[in-house]
Amino acid sequence: MPKRWSEQDLMYLEERWGSMSIKGIAAHLGRSVTSVKLKAYRIGLGAPSLSYDGITLNQLSLAINVSYSTLASWAERYDLPIKRKVFAEKEAVWVINYSDFWKWAEANKQMIDFTKIEPLILGPEPKWVEEKRNADLLKQRKIKKGTNQAWTPEEDNILKGMLNAYCYTYPEISDRLKRSEAAVKRRIRDLGLKSRPVRLNNHIKYTKDEVKTIETLLAKGYCLEDIATRINKSAIGIRGKLERMGYKFRNGVPYKKQIS
Repeated sequence: MPKRWSEQDLMYLEERWGSMSIKGIAAHLGRSVTSVKLKAYRIGLGAPSLSYDGITLNQLSLAINVSYSTLASWAERYDLPIKRKVFAEKEAVWVINYSDFWKWAEANKQMIDFTKIEPLILGPEPKWVEEKRNADLLKQRKIKKGTNQAWTPEEDNILKGMLNAYCYTYPEISDRLKRSEAAVKRRIRDLGLKSRPVRLNNHIKYTKDEVKTIETLLAKGYCLEDIATRINKSAIGIRGKLERMGYKFRNGVPYKKQIS
């Protein structure tokens, strides 16, 4: 027997029609897309063709836990494919098509922390998302301190002590402080410390298998620290190798321009 439409269901449909995707409305109401389209037509909300298979920039911001201003910056600097669209006689808003978002996200997966995105909140997810979410979980376990989180006097003392011991590598110090190797390197510079971590074998020629491992894991979204652990290098060494391989970094995120 068909599920009856309550007054609350109808109110939600009327409020969201034209400003939210039919898929999103259907998911919220627990109905099929066809059912929502037919009901909207019967109550005079306009042709189903007015629907948009996408999401507004504001809704995307909430869904992936990235600020609106950051998304706008991504659009300007990194070609996030947003566009202006008018919905149901309302003011034009910035929107992005779901398929366009996923295509862009796959090419820029290092910029997104998928542990902050509720599974399926943006509809069916591409197969690669599950592995990227797992990679982000591994990164969280390795690096618990954000790049903007201030260093404490206790952390500074631990850092100085480990440097003065002359027996710890960048990965070991990074793991002890739960900060990235890049953050450790910056802190050493900011404090004007002369001592340096013990070098790993970063200057030994990388094997073909190691290079393949680096590129494979990078393409899947693993962080430099996790890649480095797998081949007994430092993340700083991995970054240097990537730069020699033609990669560039923006906000710490590696990317490689495609040759057209």
